[in-house]
Amino acid sequence: MQPVILWLRRDLRLRDNTALQAALDSGTPIMPLFIFDPMLLQGERFSAARLKFMLAGLEALAADLRAMGRNLLVRHGDPLTVLVDLVSTTNAAALYFNRDYSPYAIKRDSGLAATLGIPVYAYDDALLHPPDAVLKADGDPYVVYTPFKRAWLALPKPDVLHYDLTAEHFHDLRDLDQPPIPSLRDLGVNDTIDVPPAGASSAQDRLDAFMSAGVYTYVDQRNQLTINPFTDANAGTSALSPYFRFGMISPRQAYAAAMSAKSRADNAAHAQSVDVWISEIAWREFYMHILNHFPHVLKRSFRPEYDQVEWHKDADDLAAWQAGQTGYPVVDAAMRQLLTIGWMHNRARMIVASFLTKDLLIYWRAGDLHFMRHLIDGDPAANNGGWQWSAGTGTDAQPYFRIFNPVSQSEQFDPTGAYIRHFVPELRDVPDEYIHAPWTMPTPPPDYPAPIIDHKFARARALAAFKAAKG
Repeated sequence: MQPVILWLRRDLRLRDNTALQAALDSGTPIMPLFIFDPMLLQGERFSAARLKFMLAGLEALAADLRAMGRNLLVRHGDPLTVLVDLVSTTNAAALYFNRDYSPYAIKRDSGLAATLGIPVYAYDDALLHPPDAVLKADGDPYVVYTPFKRAWLALPKPDVLHYDLTAEHFHDLRDLDQPPIPSLRDLGVNDTIDVPPAGASSAQDRLDAFMSAGVYTYVDQRNQLTINPFTDANAGTSALSPYFRFGMISPRQAYAAAMSAKSRADNAAHAQSVDVWISEIAWREFYMHILNHFPHVLKRSFRPEYDQVEWHKDADDLAAWQAGQTGYPVVDAAMRQLLTIGWMHNRARMIVASFLTKDLLIYWRAGDLHFMRHLIDGDPAANNGGWQWSAGTGTDAQPYFRIFNPVSQSEQFDPTGAYIRHFVPELRDVPDEYIHAPWTMPTPPPDYPAPIIDHKFARARALAAFKAAKG
């Protein structure tokens, strides 16, 4: 029988995979394919840490296939060229894949059917509700989160897909060239940070562990700054974002697990905590919808008036922020956490983003790019949405009044200073009363910088700049 191609992209799993289910329903042998697109290594948002995590996920996926006596087909090159060659070589009957909603992916996928000359089937798998499913009564997309969430919650959620897989479902690839999954060195990339265990099984284990306990205290613990959620079982956050990024777990699996946990909740407070975690799934989907409907947000502010802000262009300030040398301990701890483990707590992301865009008045895209170059969970939609939210240029109805005070944020979300002391060893011996503002000590630590800017001055400057742009 003619095989069909299953093109895996941001769905590195065999469980609950919509395109895989459709390919199985076709009754023809499946060729699971992953293509290393040169754009993956050449784009301005490339991250060595994220690539390392993805490669580990591919190895896990390949191991799952090998357990059935089958292999993952790996190719390098322009996806369209690779697919044309593969269709010609194997006489493939159809192409199956799950949609990606980034502008690059939409453009890449739009001409596949015409070029390949075979049926092309695309499915909505990365979201519980695809962009055209959550619209206002007039057919326009939602641009404010709260009404979006209400509409999103009201829709019936799709079920987890269940199917059995055997070797007979997959095409025997022995007649095809089968290069191995490359290493970072093979791709010309230097080794980077240690990444957490990758793959669908690791994602499921993490989801199960969080739903057994952590989700019930999420509402209380989610904002407490965490040193490393991948090694700390009591971190207060699920740490599933890298797995969502590469589709090692599906939103259907996550939602079903959350609803099951809610049904087991001992009290109303625990049930509410689960609801708060579910709202984070809605945030993720909201930003993917925004990117789909308003692709300009990757390059410009969602609210065009804020492109007129007179941003402060200071390379030294930006470099100090990137290196964690601003003189504000919580900001520096968070930025060093990013460089150390390729991840940053969501509360910390908001703190450092507010500091860059409001205190330093540096254009949000500089921060967006820096995050994407270092985060293992870096997602174009979520990262962009978070940065524009913090900068006040995005979908939020109250843009520029939200300016975080880095000292009070530190006091509230790292009260003992444990997070600061871990990532900023220069401050390890600073007494608790000064840990959040060491410059107030009678003799400040000599090897830690003084604040690069006064927050009170910076706040007034940011308000004036945004008001001028809006006016």
